[in-house]
Amino acid sequence: AARILGKSAERPRRSILFLLVTGEERGLLGSDYFASYPTIPLAAIVANVNVDMPLLLTPTADLVAFGADHSSLGLLTERAAKDNGFALIPDPMPEEVIFVRSDQYSFVRRGVPAIYLTAGSGSVDGGEAQRKASAAFVATNYHRPSDQLDLGADWPSVARFTATEVELARLIADADARPQWNSGDF
Repeated sequence: AARILGKSAERPRRSILFLLVTGEERGLLGSDYFASYPTIPLAAIVANVNVDMPLLLTPTADLVAFGADHSSLGLLTERAAKDNGFALIPDPMPEEVIFVRSDQYSFVRRGVPAIYLTAGSGSVDGGEAQRKASAAFVATNYHRPSDQLDLGADWPSVARFTATEVELARLIADADARPQWNSGDF
């Protein structure tokens, strides 16, 4: 996504910053550090789109945007997903409160609208392949040395996911207004 946006002939209206952080499992250490000591004024950061571990293992039909229901980012994400052949499904595990447990929360705590975009569980053929492949990956490889790129991915789904990221970044960067929290949220 960064390469595509960086090589685009048409520059976005707002700058787009790509940030790679570590230490999520140790307390959001990398994202919290950046959000506490940003390289640009925090007030200049209009949104955070976290992309963490999108398990696109089979032809994938849907995406989850954790936190999409809290801000205007939800509508932009839905548009980008739909334009790239994905349905956007609601949080499948609200009891896990994932929105406040991943790197985007470091920005949310400081007032920056955010989402966490990842693969859903639906398969293009309507079957269970994506859900089963994701569950098997988490049970067998997640946070283990076996978590390697050569485990495979459905590269057409990865390409559509990347196109969704690029479109979402452009929608945010080129919008007249900054993303806003929904009334009463955060």
